[in-house]
Amino acid sequence: RAILEDAVLREDCQTAARLAAQALLYEVAATPKPGLVDRENSGSHRDMDFFTFQASVTALYPYFSQCVRIGRETADAKETFCRLRLPGKMAEGEMLHATAGVNTHKGAIFSMGILCGALGRLERQQWSDPKAILSECAAMTAGLVSRDYGNLTPETAKTAGQKLFLQYGITGVRGQAEAGFPAALKVGLPKLEDALAAGKTINEAGCAALLAMLADTVDTNMLHRGGYELAKKTAEEIGALLEKEPFPTKETLEHLDNAFIRDNLSPGGTADLLALTYLLHFLKEEPHE
Repeated sequence: RAILEDAVLREDCQTAARLAAQALLYEVAATPKPGLVDRENSGSHRDMDFFTFQASVTALYPYFSQCVRIGRETADAKETFCRLRLPGKMAEGEMLHATAGVNTHKGAIFSMGILCGALGRLERQQWSDPKAILSECAAMTAGLVSRDYGNLTPETAKTAGQKLFLQYGITGVRGQAEAGFPAALKVGLPKLEDALAAGKTINEAGCAALLAMLADTVDTNMLHRGGYELAKKTAEEIGALLEKEPFPTKETLEHLDNAFIRDNLSPGGTADLLALTYLLHFLKEEPHE
């Protein structure tokens, strides 16, 4: 029995890690993405390109597998999350080694690691149910915002995320995780699937999902690079654009890309949510007998 259980676990770890890596590769390959690294250019980034991301994803594959194993081995959701922290730190080191010191996927290590941990906690048949997966993510991270930000003061706030929380109450990826990644569940995944149903390619669908989530959520990378007013104005403009053009053309996306590069904007947080969206979609498509 133990041998059979280990074989099942090994297969589950491999499947989840493969799909997580595929999701990250599809995210960077989606082109054109405003301000972000893609197959055409490096967006608003000077220190990374398409190939940097390939190297990073390859380095992270074992981490995703480990997250699934931790989820399977831990009985309590919060214990799962606690156990993920050290492997997450080590994965950051692997990423930086692979990219010669460039931070390509720090946010994805956090969010994708949580999602893979949630997969380990669930029966394989539940992997095709995004709500079940993301509910598990929420259970794992319950209370995270108050634990990390509850005692912050202007004197102790060091990171950009901490300062944004004090100034605007923005909870960033922690808030998304604690709420079960609603941007991916309620905005990104429906837009992706609507686009595919309308005959769009997986590339076009990914770009549309990215813009939909950017219009709907607060991206801390946008705030950090452009300030609150510009980030808010940009999100509103994209929301208005999507009302007229639900699945933006390549020309529209290229125009946005040029504008983002001009203003040094990069929606890196939303890019991580796009990777999650792709992963949820792949999990729905994968057979899980």
